[in-house]
Amino acid sequence: MTRYEPSPSARDNFRREIIGLLDEVPPEQWDDIKVRGVLYDFVPWHQSSSVTIQTDGDDPTDIGDWKYYFSAESDGKLLQDEFRLYENANPDGRLVYHKLLIEAAKAMLEIDYSKYCNPQLPTPVLNLRNWNPVDDNFCLNKTFLLQVYDPDESFRFNYCEYVVALRHETI
Repeated sequence: MTRYEPSPSARDNFRREIIGLLDEVPPEQWDDIKVRGVLYDFVPWHQSSSVTIQTDGDDPTDIGDWKYYFSAESDGKLLQDEFRLYENANPDGRLVYHKLLIEAAKAMLEIDYSKYCNPQLPTPVLNLRNWNPVDDNFCLNKTFLLQVYDPDESFRFNYCEYVVALRHETI
C-alpha cells in the first residue's frame, strides 16, 4: 500500500489560499457586529475552496443556511498539489482528505485576523476581534471561532479544535 502524505508546502498553500479568500470577503460582512467566526471549506472532489463568515445568529448545525454562506470562493489555483494528492490516493482518499484538513486547520490557526477588523466598529466589537485563536495557550477561542469540518462527517469535529488538542499530547 502506498502512503500518501501532504507535501511540506501544503500548509503554506492552504495559508495563502485562505488569506486570499479572506481578502475577498466583502467589507460589509467583516463590519457586521454579529460576526463570530470563520469557516474554511476545502472540497477536493469539486476542486473548490471557500470561506464563510459566521454570525451569532447562525445555527452551527446548518452551515448552508448561514447569513454569509460562501462569503468568498476560489477555483483552488493555489491548491493544485493537494487536489492531485487527493485524486491519486484511491482507495485511501478519505485518509488523505483527513490529513489535508489537518493542514488546513493548522494554516487557519496561524493567520492574523485582526487586519479584517474595521477600526470604526464599536469598542466592544473591536475588543471581541482583538483576540488570539487559542485562549490561554490551551483551547480554541470560543468568541471568534475558527472552523474546518469534513462535510461528509467521516469525523464529526472541528479540525481546528483537533489540532489544538493534539498540541497537548506531549505534555
